[in-house]
Amino acid sequence: MSAATSAATPPRAAQDAVWTLHDVTVHLNHLPKAYSCDDLGDKFRDILLAIGARPDLTIATFRCGPGLGHLALSPDVRVHFYIPQPVSPTPERWPDVNVQSRTVRLEPGHPASLNVSDCELLRQMKDGLLATLLPHRIVSFRLACDAPPTRWPFSVSLETIAPTGSPVEGKARERLAARD
Repeated sequence: MSAATSAATPPRAAQDAVWTLHDVTVHLNHLPKAYSCDDLGDKFRDILLAIGARPDLTIATFRCGPGLGHLALSPDVRVHFYIPQPVSPTPERWPDVNVQSRTVRLEPGHPASLNVSDCELLRQMKDGLLATLLPHRIVSFRLACDAPPTRWPFSVSLETIAPTGSPVEGKARERLAARD
């Protein structure tokens, strides 16, 4: 079991869904530290995968790295990815994937690339990326980034839908056969 799913609640009943494209640019502002472009990309990738994005996502980072001085504290990240969207099958649109609802908690160590110094980054990701991803829904968060850290200095919990690993192709063939 991965670190990201170990912080998740048990899955609920499976649903049909289609992969929905998202192309989002997140403008980060006044981060407390400069991230390397690779580190920033890894954190975005790990969070998107933790909430059920398809692994073929692409990430482009701009104005990042410690060599840029203060400019590196306000990088931009463009993400191009697919997440599942529940659907009711119709003859025009058949599901691509089976999904289950679950609650995923993002916090230091979940996913593994998040650490205790990433509170402000996660706060800005919550507002600039995670809050826009329907049907995913933020159910709680603790992002007191200026407060002294406690045992769990920050977290964001999202109600997500994630692929079950069950193929939909068999269902699609059954529907075609029933229709003919």
